[in-house]
Amino acid sequence: RVIGTCSSEHKAEIAKTKGCDFVIVTKSDKGEDESTEDDVWPNLAGIVKGIIRENNDEPILSSNYGAININDGAHVVFDSVGKNSALASLECLRPRGTAVFFGNASGSPPDINPLLLSKLGSLTITRPKLHDFIQTREEVLQRSDAVFQMLKRRELRLHIQEKLLFSREDVIRGTNMLQGRKMVGKVLFDIRKGLQLHQKLENASESIRSSRKAPLQDKLSLIRSEIAPRTLDEAYNVQELVKNDILLVENETKIVGKKIAATSIMAQKSVSVDEPFYGNLFSHSTFASGTTISISDASLGLQEGFLIIEPEFAVRMNSDSEAGTIYTAETIKHLIGSIIPSVEIATSAFIMPDLDAFKKLGAPSLIADNACHGALILGDEYHCDPSDSVRVVGSLDELTCSLQLNGNTVANGSGKQVLGHPVNALCWLVNALGTRGEILSKGDIISTGVCVDQLVLAKRGDSVTVDYGMLGIVTFDLVE
Repeated sequence: RVIGTCSSEHKAEIAKTKGCDFVIVTKSDKGEDESTEDDVWPNLAGIVKGIIRENNDEPILSSNYGAININDGAHVVFDSVGKNSALASLECLRPRGTAVFFGNASGSPPDINPLLLSKLGSLTITRPKLHDFIQTREEVLQRSDAVFQMLKRRELRLHIQEKLLFSREDVIRGTNMLQGRKMVGKVLFDIRKGLQLHQKLENASESIRSSRKAPLQDKLSLIRSEIAPRTLDEAYNVQELVKNDILLVENETKIVGKKIAATSIMAQKSVSVDEPFYGNLFSHSTFASGTTISISDASLGLQEGFLIIEPEFAVRMNSDSEAGTIYTAETIKHLIGSIIPSVEIATSAFIMPDLDAFKKLGAPSLIADNACHGALILGDEYHCDPSDSVRVVGSLDELTCSLQLNGNTVANGSGKQVLGHPVNALCWLVNALGTRGEILSKGDIISTGVCVDQLVLAKRGDSVTVDYGMLGIVTFDLVE
């Protein structure tokens, strides 16, 4: 007879169809919530021996030499769980039984004192690994043939639960399935299609980077359809490749934070999206107020004739965000160390004759192009007093600003324009990054999105001033 263990009643039913005569659910609540801890291991030996006693045709025989019964327990245990179940597996065995440990799902099994094996009835343990059983080509062929013959005779049946691409997002997905204990069969990764997808995304990245550097007449109008990212996941993967290329080419630059785009109703309408998206900030494209920015600086990839001036409230993180944590506006406030008035210059790798063309690009192309980031200009940093930081950060939605171009006011705004509050935008970013296994780090600068009521285009020769009231002003000039 075969006794199996699993973490839910659903899996127990599957195990019974695969040859288990009895199945023990390792959680006392027997629910389908896989996040709860297994708590049956301490009682496993008693449960196993109880099943054997109830279903054994022969009586349980006492030993002449101790309290351990001769035939009370399993002949052999195969344990792939490891740390949490190893000692319980040994206790399930009858005298002279064997434990085979072959996995570490809960961690490595503990060190086992040989005297414990003696105490439990002269047990034997082994921890095999595949390589020791296929040391020669002959062994590989022999064992492979044995497996395929078992499949052919239907003595071994494989259940393929899902087929995934060998890509970043699918590897994360498969890993989450494994960690979340959602697997009831094999998950296969298609390496060939995964590499084909990666090559496609690399080509898209190269197209974007080349177009950013190209003169106006040579810029792309769109990414070629055969290599264009089709989903947001693909778009962020292209963005990652764009980021890596920038770090490689601009060898002294580094990532200094993240930018959030489309955090106001106006901004979302301007690019025809219904949720924010994000990109990367670099040290070589981040400047202090009062600077002069050259439109022809190839490292910035600015498109003359399409330079959108976006006043934004930026923040600096005072500690790392935690992977796996779902943040709220209240819990994220404590991670903000300072507030920085800032202005982003948004631009595009794609030729933009007007703002209507910008609206037609689509979210995947916008994201792939590093969320349209060109440059970031920072004002004086307002450091939050730890005793008063929550109040100060909480009032960001009440702060206002006015944008002047060459001395003329062209737009006004407030923190309330940014998803109702800049903290809401930061919260969205941290949680969005978390779904991709990423975090924000201490010291990162986060620009939370445009806070004025309209898009403003600037050109060579313009002087830009944004007045943030109590936070001060940010100024810069655009030159050849």
